[in-house]
Amino acid sequence: MLKVENISTGYGKKQVLFDVSFEVSKGEIVLLAGSNGSGKSTLLKAIYGILPLWNSPLERGKGCVIFDGENITGKPTSALLKKGLLYIPQKNNLFEDLTVKENLEMAGLTIDPKLLRQRIENALSIFTALVPHLNRTPMKLSGGERQLLTLAMATLHQPKMILIDEPFTGLSAQNITFIAENLKTLNEKNGTTLLIVEHRVKECSGIANKVIGLKFGKVFSEIEVNVTFNINELNPVFV
Repeated sequence: MLKVENISTGYGKKQVLFDVSFEVSKGEIVLLAGSNGSGKSTLLKAIYGILPLWNSPLERGKGCVIFDGENITGKPTSALLKKGLLYIPQKNNLFEDLTVKENLEMAGLTIDPKLLRQRIENALSIFTALVPHLNRTPMKLSGGERQLLTLAMATLHQPKMILIDEPFTGLSAQNITFIAENLKTLNEKNGTTLLIVEHRVKECSGIANKVIGLKFGKVFSEIEVNVTFNINELNPVFV
């Protein structure tokens, strides 16, 4: 579903990614793991066109991003959303002065009202923990509930694939388990493919089909997750 080929980019004159390539198949949950500064968040921004691609240091051109069989390199984010690719950044995802219900309605402003009501009902049938809190503002939600609201808002657009940046940041161990279970439910019920950036590998590896290790802006490890998966294969820096 997603194919990243020889992506290089950075900020100003500082290069962060160096010829990064990998693939994500339809229906997978893939964990992109790495320590702080390894280029994980930068990679999501490059995939989603927020950062322009640079010429490859190996003289391979600028690389490209293929989504659902189409080259989406350089396309505006609005076009990517229409194609079914959605990006959830780490921060500033919610309208703090609006209720949960109003946040959902704001997220679906571009959707026909009748259709939006159906999609909100579907989102709440997946993320049932939000139902008792529809009239609360995000400030009165736990960290896990806030993250759940972000995911519910994303599903209103019925994405084929979601890129998620650090969904466990600032969460307690209990809320991490809570969000991990809901990510798995979203994947299974909606068939949504997930590419998750996270440095807390232990907490996320239980729901992932594959773990891709990123270090110093390069892919150095790619492991299919199964019952014999050994987290130490990735590198102690991620644990």
